[in-house]
Amino acid sequence: MLAPGKKLPKFKLPDQSGAEKTYADVTWRKGAVIYVYSKDHTSG
Repeated sequence: MLAPGKKLPKFKLPDQSGAEKTYADVTWRKGAVIYVYSKDHTSG
């Protein structure tokens, strides 16, 4: 679990056009809100 105030680990995810984006790609201007949740249909 990520503790409050800790940085996200490095990651790459596809955007709507399939291009890979990193946290740095989406936060270089003013920042971003990233919502992280557990996998659907799990107890955690």
